[in-house]
Amino acid sequence: MERWEIPPHRDPSRTRVLREQWRAGGRRHVWQRRIAPNRTTDREHTGRSGGGGTLEAFREWIAGSALPAWSTLGFDAAAGRFRERLDERGAPLDVPHRAMVQARQIYVYSQAHQLGWHEGGAELAVRAMVSLQRDFARDADGMTSFAYSIDGRGGIASDVRDAYTHAFVLFATAWLYRVTGDPTLLTLAERTDAFVRKHLVDARHGGVFDSHPATKRTKRQNPLMHLLEAYLALERSAPGRGWLARAASIIDLFRSRLFDPRRRTLLEYFAEDWSAHSDPAFADIVEPGHHFEWVWLLGEYEELAGIQLAESRAALHRFALVHGLSNDGLVYDELASDGSVRKHSHRVWPHTEAIKAAGARRADGAAGADALAATMSVTLLERFLDRPFPGGWIDHIAADGAPLVDYVPASSLYHLMFAAADANARSLRQARLATSDAGAPVVR
Repeated sequence: MERWEIPPHRDPSRTRVLREQWRAGGRRHVWQRRIAPNRTTDREHTGRSGGGGTLEAFREWIAGSALPAWSTLGFDAAAGRFRERLDERGAPLDVPHRAMVQARQIYVYSQAHQLGWHEGGAELAVRAMVSLQRDFARDADGMTSFAYSIDGRGGIASDVRDAYTHAFVLFATAWLYRVTGDPTLLTLAERTDAFVRKHLVDARHGGVFDSHPATKRTKRQNPLMHLLEAYLALERSAPGRGWLARAASIIDLFRSRLFDPRRRTLLEYFAEDWSAHSDPAFADIVEPGHHFEWVWLLGEYEELAGIQLAESRAALHRFALVHGLSNDGLVYDELASDGSVRKHSHRVWPHTEAIKAAGARRADGAAGADALAATMSVTLLERFLDRPFPGGWIDHIAADGAPLVDYVPASSLYHLMFAAADANARSLRQARLATSDAGAPVVR
């Protein structure tokens, strides 16, 4: 664990008891499956055309359960910020609050407002952006940077400036700008990116270091992936301001160093110059969830830049599907580059990225994409979502399905919202195309 990361803040004995209760069955436990009276079964879901009923049920859960829960239980109205974590009753936990989580929730409620999925979403997003700048930001030399975390009273808990946080601040400004049109958000994005380029980008080898001040010189693909995501979102929100060129530099690095054309895969950890990591414990780690995530991002870049990356996208997707799924369709946490399983546990977020990747592959005409999206939606609904309270989720489960955490982190709502919104947009696009093919005018 990096020194600036938030410790798990869970009681090992409490988690052990929770797992024993879950495995024992018998009396109903709050972390086990919650089923609404009107929820259809897996068979009914997958029996509908193209799995659309399953995706619709997932979208309805986002709009009807998750967004209301995290705008009330998950929002501190007095401080104007989102909660970091909730316990099994939906009560807030006293842990440091990360800037990254605030930024992710700003995105969530900005898009929720844009889609009409949550009344008052824009107001929550604006309030959270105000508190994000008030409590985390520091302005100096024409740049704006953000502390990693604050305590419950608003004091700085970790003053480290990390690349992951700044990528999500950029992402949040892009989405909130689409809602408000406030030009100061674009100024904030420029100032934040100026800090990234001056203090986090490696001018010699490319990519970004994890943090400033740098505590190590090794590299990870993950913060770079989310910086790409932020630049693409900014290009969508404010085209022609150089964001696509910055995204292109990351794509160039992906093609030259991150993607392994021999093994057809993407490693997680690298040396400073993007060669193999020197520590064998890190040198061969692969995450199928990130393969799915890159499939979507490469497709988004293709659409914006007109650059063909279909071969890389197909290879990443194939590796994740062939090696990254358990017999019951759950996405493994970690693999080795030869496809063997390193961690048999399962987090909620890779299943959302599989839905996004399926949508991108469907646009390529890939067979089975609709079925994959439907299957992953069922998996989310039946294995993770709407427990231990309505609008909550189990964030991490063992191979046998037992929960590995005794809290619900706000950070995962970004993944859930993004997948539901992307599937919704693709469904609407497909419906418009079908209408157009039938000879009726296309409504845009």
